[in-house]
Amino acid sequence: MLRTLTINNIALISFAEIDFAKGLNILTGETGAGKSIIIDSLNFVLGERADKTLIRNGESEALVEAEFDEINLPTQKILQEYEIDFEDGLILSRKMTEDGKNVCRINGMKVTVSALKNIASSLVDIYGQHENSVLLNSDNHIDILDNFIGENIQLAKQEYLTAYKNFRQIKAKLSEYNKMTDVDIRVEILQKQLQEINDANIAIGEEEELQKRCDMYENAEDIVRASNNAYTLLNGDMENNACDNIYTAIKELGNIEEFDSNIKGYISRLDEARIEIADIASSIESISNGVSVDEYEAQRDISRLHTIHNIEGKYGDSEEKVLAYRDKIALEVDELSNYSFMLEKLTNDYNIALDILEQKGIDLSDVRKNYAKQFEKLVITELKELGMPNTGFEVDIVTYNDIETIANKAGSNGIDIVEFLISPNLGEPLKPLKKVISGGEMSRFMLAIKKITAQIDGVNVMVFDEIDTGISGKIAQVVANKLYDISNSKQVLAVTHLPQLASMADAHYLIEKTTDNLRTNTNVKLLNSNQSAFEIAKMIDGISASESAVLHASKLIEIANEYKSK
Repeated sequence: MLRTLTINNIALISFAEIDFAKGLNILTGETGAGKSIIIDSLNFVLGERADKTLIRNGESEALVEAEFDEINLPTQKILQEYEIDFEDGLILSRKMTEDGKNVCRINGMKVTVSALKNIASSLVDIYGQHENSVLLNSDNHIDILDNFIGENIQLAKQEYLTAYKNFRQIKAKLSEYNKMTDVDIRVEILQKQLQEINDANIAIGEEEELQKRCDMYENAEDIVRASNNAYTLLNGDMENNACDNIYTAIKELGNIEEFDSNIKGYISRLDEARIEIADIASSIESISNGVSVDEYEAQRDISRLHTIHNIEGKYGDSEEKVLAYRDKIALEVDELSNYSFMLEKLTNDYNIALDILEQKGIDLSDVRKNYAKQFEKLVITELKELGMPNTGFEVDIVTYNDIETIANKAGSNGIDIVEFLISPNLGEPLKPLKKVISGGEMSRFMLAIKKITAQIDGVNVMVFDEIDTGISGKIAQVVANKLYDISNSKQVLAVTHLPQLASMADAHYLIEKTTDNLRTNTNVKLLNSNQSAFEIAKMIDGISASESAVLHASKLIEIANEYKSK
């Protein structure tokens, strides 16, 4: 569940820390008080898209933190994939600066916005006004049905997806072969390239060794001169070389050794230095002795290096890439040399893969059709309870039934087109949702879907942003009861204008605007039972809590308590 939401510098909110309760959490307030800011803040910390206009005016950054406990199994699995510890709960945080940069953390570990969203999607399900458009888009209906079926469709989906990926790979390869023209010319070109690379006989590491030798040839005079000079200075045939000077210093110090106890140590160290310098000088002398430029060998190495550079210029900028290219074209030459055979084989593989795809698609479709009837009954039952007793509902599943259509139109979700059809009024034909459903009906339909899937999806927190759109009267009480039912198994947060829904709250929060020092602030306040009753009365009266509104509010709270006690 969502334990705490902390908001810093979001829109009109300077600072707010909201401790949510289990069960049904209700947020109310006048229009424009800032209820949507709470939902925007929650969306923000859950990884939804946001821009810097969300930052409170005059501030340089905004920060939202959400603390969760009782982490569900789906979330635990995702956290393990990201190697994030969750033993003591989960804290999601997201900061945005005025230059639009985001810093996201989960339990202190830095993550990307996409990772934050991925993890958060298994924690919280938010129903806002935008979800109406999602539901009205028939492309999303197949996912809703599959989510309802849950684990019972996973095996069929996985088998279909494996067949689909295999078919796509073979189809793409066959398409390449069918597009090929002048195969013989292509083979001839590749064979020439292959011959040129093989003739070069390139070996990894050869270029580096050749480059070293060629550098030596080019700088041989400088190498000999410098090494000879260095040797002479250290231990060569000249007066006052380094070794001789050190030897002289040792003799001088030996004359005064008896007068200072430290001198013996200095003499020993100087003698070690003289031996080391003499050894270094000998090694340097061998450098110049080892420089021997054979003109024939030099020209051979330079020519070989040029050959390697030429091959790399054509087929890759390193020995490894040239050899990788050689292996690639060798395989292609082999395939193209057997073009007719490969084309026939790919065509046969294509037909087999398409047959398997069709069968796996039909198997997947059968699962959907079996569960669609169950889904229809549950939706109709929920809609009846929500004041739509004469509503007809059907899951229309159209399955591609010819092999050519399957080959061209099958997608990752199968060979079905799924669309929800509805008839809100008795005697009217079933039609697509977007053509017949009203705003109030849409809210109830979405609530019915959420009520059905609430027991399946594994998400522990559900948020409803003004689910009461277009709803009033008796139906308002039914909606309140439904949300309370959901809150028995999940934590529910609901922004509402309905007094019936507010009276059902386990925790009631008031969102209100205040003005302080010429600035407007939105504040969040957890109400006690008396304050909650007073706010419900104000919601009923519209302006102030009149005596009749207070009585009405008391009655609504009594009805809510009776429903809860059942």
